[in-house]
Amino acid sequence: MKEKDQLLDQIKRLPQTPGVYFFKDELGDVVYIGKAKNLRSRVGSYVKSGADFRAHAIVESSVSLDFMATETELEAMLLEAKLIQSHKPKHNIMYKTGQPFLYITISSSEMPRLSIVRQKKTKGTYFGPFIEKGPVRRVFDFLMKTFRLKLCGKKIENGCLYYHLGMCAGSCRPDFDKAAYKERVELAKKALTQGHKKFLAYLEQQIKECSANLEFEKSRELHGYHQAFERVFSTLDVKPSRVEVLARKHVWIVSPDNRALFFFVERDGVLNKKRIFYLPLHVEGDALLQVVVEYFASYYRMMPPAATILINFEIPEHERKLMEQFLESWHERDNEISISKPTQEHHAGIVRMALIHVEEELKKHATVGKELKRLLKLPFEPHTIDCFDISHKQGMDLVGSCIRFKDGQPDKDNFRRFKIKTVHQNDDYASLREVVSRRYHDVAELPDLILIDGGKGQLSAVQHLFEQAEFVSLAKREETIFSKRFPQGLVLDQKTHAAQLLIALRDYAHHFAISYHRSLATF
Repeated sequence: MKEKDQLLDQIKRLPQTPGVYFFKDELGDVVYIGKAKNLRSRVGSYVKSGADFRAHAIVESSVSLDFMATETELEAMLLEAKLIQSHKPKHNIMYKTGQPFLYITISSSEMPRLSIVRQKKTKGTYFGPFIEKGPVRRVFDFLMKTFRLKLCGKKIENGCLYYHLGMCAGSCRPDFDKAAYKERVELAKKALTQGHKKFLAYLEQQIKECSANLEFEKSRELHGYHQAFERVFSTLDVKPSRVEVLARKHVWIVSPDNRALFFFVERDGVLNKKRIFYLPLHVEGDALLQVVVEYFASYYRMMPPAATILINFEIPEHERKLMEQFLESWHERDNEISISKPTQEHHAGIVRMALIHVEEELKKHATVGKELKRLLKLPFEPHTIDCFDISHKQGMDLVGSCIRFKDGQPDKDNFRRFKIKTVHQNDDYASLREVVSRRYHDVAELPDLILIDGGKGQLSAVQHLFEQAEFVSLAKREETIFSKRFPQGLVLDQKTHAAQLLIALRDYAHHFAISYHRSLATF
């Protein structure tokens, strides 16, 4: 209570100015970062009786508060985005799609290779990060073809097909010239490092030196590189990606049942679905809008926005204009960005088309059992899935939750929550064993699939309890599934319906456990 009194006192002392606030736990780690037009008013809403489950969870995991005042609300929003990227607080909504950036890399192996990667996992020279895939791929393909850097890995006396097409370096032939290959790799490295003008000037100087030394064949080769690079650099200078950004539109749709947020990209009348974000099922009204806007902002902290962004939900005009200004400043755009809920003409037609896609997508969820069977290598299609979560308040008041979904829909009559009786310290494994044992008094009550929030340890703690049951666990780190069929783990492809459902179940079970804390709270 002393710590909570301290937190309340800190809230009362906040200034009534724009700024960014930080909730911190007992270790001093930041658990949530937010921005406010009025710090005292916004943070004070977290401890009011009508606060939603997320606000309650944030307060329950915090013992102190800090803030940074700003001159304007836009400054607060920009500062919030920078700090969230830096701290990655556990209660902030974070856009997860693996690594969104691309790198061109040259390996440091005996035979260096040029490649495009998303992670810096091996030793080598990395160029980037880049966020637009198209220009990166064009440059990579150009370098590979111009300098003949493909290593085919074959052994053919007269060379492979790619060698005769002028693309393979010739590593397949017995007379492969390793030294010449490495020289070409160095030229590619210089092209990526030095920039357009410096690299062209370097080539011009090399051509002059070769001509002076009567190395006419090498001079002709370098002259060919110079002409090729002049063409590709002039093409890249036009910045076709900017033209694409201005032409395409982003479309965000909240599903009719308020269960999911869909993201589409439209270009030339064609809609492509990019992401689905599942929303907390028990959040409504202003709290739901806040979650939607947080997903929206989280995505655009990482990814570039289109000039036109269409939505089917209402954002207050002040918030909408602030978001537009944020996107223009955050991404250093010299064009205006428009966010609107259209009501007529062409843009309204795009939103209607997106809604049709959403309805078709939701119909597919009824058959998600087939996807789960294939993904988890099960001998049957699971129709009923239970998900368990253990939660606590700073190591105290251990509680558990179990939610059930049937054919992708919540079966609230079979939701359960538990106050841990036999465990008196923060022991997730023992708590899980107790809760799973208490949930099923008869094997006939077992669902088709039991999902545990956690990793290998949590799975090992419970999978022996019911030999008839199919257990899987889902670890938040890289969203990895563990089961008896995947003892080393399987990283989920978060674009699939099955993966999205499992993640949504795990997150909802956690929210359900936190809501139980609320009913037990004395604060």
